[in-house]
Amino acid sequence: MAFVIRAAEFEALRSAFSRCLHGMSRTILIEGGVGCGKSALLHAITEHAADMGATILSVQGRSTAAHPPISLFQQLVAQVPAPPPGEGPAGATPALQFSAALPHVAENGAVVISIDDVQDIPWAELDFLLQAVGWHRSRRTLILLSHCPHLRHRDQPVKTELLRRPNAQRIHLGPLDERGVRAAVTTRVNRPHEQWIELLHHLSGGSPLLLRALLEDLRDEDMEARPTGAESAAELGMYGRAVVSCLYRSGATAVELGRLISVLGDSAAPELLAGMTRISPAVMDQQLEALRHSGLLDGTNFRHESAPREILADLGTLQRNELHRRAAVVQNNAGSPTTEVARHLLAARHAAEAWQRSALRDAAETAIGQENIRLAVRYLELALENSPSSPDRIEIYMRLALITQRISPAATEIRHLTALLSAFHADKMPSTAYDGLADLLFSYGKVQEAFAVLQRQGAESSAADVRAGDHPSIAWLWAWYSQHSSGQEDGQEGAAQTARLPPADGGARSPYASATSLFQTFEGSFLFGGRGDWAAAAENLLEVSTLSDATVWSLASSIKALVIADRLDAAWQWCEWLVKESASRDAPGWQAIFSLQQAIIALRQGKLAAGLDCVRLVESVITERSTGYACAAEAVLAALHMEMGRYDEVARVFAKPIPPAWEKSVYWLSYLCIRGCFHLATNRPHSALADFLRIGKVAERSLVDHPTLVPWRLYVAQAWLHLGDSQMSARMLDEHTARAPGHGGRDHAMVLRLRARLAPPHKRPGLLFRAIDELLATGDRLDQARTLHELGVALRGLGHESWAARAQAAGAHIARNCLPDHAVARTPVPERTSKAVHDALGKERLLTRAEHRVAALVAKGLTNRQVANRLHITVSTVEQHLTRIYQKLGISQRADIGTRLKSIPP
Repeated sequence: MAFVIRAAEFEALRSAFSRCLHGMSRTILIEGGVGCGKSALLHAITEHAADMGATILSVQGRSTAAHPPISLFQQLVAQVPAPPPGEGPAGATPALQFSAALPHVAENGAVVISIDDVQDIPWAELDFLLQAVGWHRSRRTLILLSHCPHLRHRDQPVKTELLRRPNAQRIHLGPLDERGVRAAVTTRVNRPHEQWIELLHHLSGGSPLLLRALLEDLRDEDMEARPTGAESAAELGMYGRAVVSCLYRSGATAVELGRLISVLGDSAAPELLAGMTRISPAVMDQQLEALRHSGLLDGTNFRHESAPREILADLGTLQRNELHRRAAVVQNNAGSPTTEVARHLLAARHAAEAWQRSALRDAAETAIGQENIRLAVRYLELALENSPSSPDRIEIYMRLALITQRISPAATEIRHLTALLSAFHADKMPSTAYDGLADLLFSYGKVQEAFAVLQRQGAESSAADVRAGDHPSIAWLWAWYSQHSSGQEDGQEGAAQTARLPPADGGARSPYASATSLFQTFEGSFLFGGRGDWAAAAENLLEVSTLSDATVWSLASSIKALVIADRLDAAWQWCEWLVKESASRDAPGWQAIFSLQQAIIALRQGKLAAGLDCVRLVESVITERSTGYACAAEAVLAALHMEMGRYDEVARVFAKPIPPAWEKSVYWLSYLCIRGCFHLATNRPHSALADFLRIGKVAERSLVDHPTLVPWRLYVAQAWLHLGDSQMSARMLDEHTARAPGHGGRDHAMVLRLRARLAPPHKRPGLLFRAIDELLATGDRLDQARTLHELGVALRGLGHESWAARAQAAGAHIARNCLPDHAVARTPVPERTSKAVHDALGKERLLTRAEHRVAALVAKGLTNRQVANRLHITVSTVEQHLTRIYQKLGISQRADIGTRLKSIPP
């Protein structure tokens, strides 16, 4: 390559050698920066001279810096034959030995003495060499010296003294221009694209050494085509190592400066560099100019990120951390942005001083504003590791808890909430942090812990502290807390009674007044106002709020309010928008929060396949099962599989071990509810009743026993119906109705369905028609299908066969549209349903002989134990047979077995 890119310089050297052959000795000084091609040019001309029969003597100036040093004449003597005996003085020094041997060497022709990096040769040795050559009568000697003028060398007279001598010549090698780069590239690529030439010229700085390294790194690129732009960010290993090599060849001062520039990055400036080193300004300027001349620097920055990466990788961890620590101090003293200071503190893993932790927290807020949450978390975690003060630690934990949920709600729940609760129980938390902790605990369903916080806060809490848009149960919870903390009699139950309490006299704000005023707030309308009012209030909040750490739970609670108000279409659309917004802002934690809500809405709407997709997204983010969100996700997943008739999948979900943390979250109530429904669907009403009653106990203990939030009495009534106890069922329905706020909607439709089962046959259709009207307004398609089926059964019992068939066909059609391909409907399918509906719901499999025997006995009214005794099998075996019978017949209760069994052959 030297012949191509340094053609003019090579021609000058070849001409000097030709004159040397004719008796005209020359001394030629080749100047240039490190990596500019001096050594390559020396090698090229010495090869040419060797081909012409000249004797070549090569010396490396860098060798004189070895330990022990190898002098100039030691290197020369090693390359020449010893003089004949008697011609040299005994015990002569290497300099005298070479002087005596030189005439014999020159007898064979021209002599070329090549000295690379002459600035490292002591001037005394070089001066003696020039004199020794002058003493020799033969003039056919060519001395070639390479010199880096910008580097500090041992003796300053090298350049000036050499050029004062006769027959001395200077050749300067500057950086390559674009024409030189093009000439070098065309040795490998026929017609390189002009933009490639520009890019390579910029990255190499005109240095042939760096250019060769770049061409090696980019050898697989098509340089005849336009660059894509990714090349500037590519990993250039050879290039980075070439930069490191150039630094080491430039001396210890250059190496130190290179490391400092690598640490400072884009903020490197002479004043900051001066603050990090003891190098004098004059020497620093000289070294920076040398590095620019060598093509390494563009101003005070390296030309490609691979260079500082390789330079810092060449350091040990302790050295690198110390450099970053010094950089942080210098930048803080210089008033640099806290983001720059924090970057170095993070790299050094150091934040021992108060100003350093303050810089980390400020930088974290900047990162949050730039949507770089992961970096903000790293800043705060480092500040937390080094924070000895309890108030500071609590503040950092609170901030971490808020922003970490963008990435992982599970991490917030497991790590930060756990730490905050530990500080609370150890009395290390300032009272000013109670509100924030209670909000977080409510948001993650940890109601009992939240009330422990509020109880300690005591009189400092007031209704005004509840912010509009918080979790829809908070208003009622606070009201309930106020009533219980007031010492009222046990007979005064219910939030509605609390709302009617008169305000207390006196100047101090009493718990009663707080509770009463709560029902004037936005949250109070959720539970005690009109459904249209809370839906309008929730949508208004969604429209005027932007998604942020401060509003994420307000938006989530507004969507919950829409679901409670049975505005499923609006809730789905808002969820869809919030999931997309979270994804665009790289907030997978927020995506999981809203996707979980979307899965619940999909379950209600009958979008079962879409619901499964939502749950999969949640599970991809929340991988830790010990969190409340994992509990909620598994509950929704089981419900979706159950509605599809995939009972084996449901059984797998409920077969997994239950983490203890689940039972401390309100999401545990959803899990128990779905599990109880599965027990009912598989003919285990006693197990279902146990789960539903347990919901009631947990709801009461957690102070969330409100029929709008936890309608567990309806499920208990359903279980009693399966057990044949209509009296207990009616009692639970009455209790639910007495506590309910009187709204219509899905829960009221469920009440009507259950009352229809308890009512005389002639009253059932009227109640079911009313239930269907309620469900049509809610958009709850699966319950519509079930209610239409029950309406068909009721009509058939009254002899209205045509109307019954229409009702059941309509229900089957709705169920078919809810199911993904190849799913089996859980909704009962009547025997007179059309073939198209049967095909859509999945073709029924025939019962085995054993299953048919069990089904026939159950159809006669025998209990599971009676069937087991009759067939000499266990009760568990009967239950397993019934599970499969329910799946195959597409029914959900044993009362339907007789009807369906007539159309199924044994």
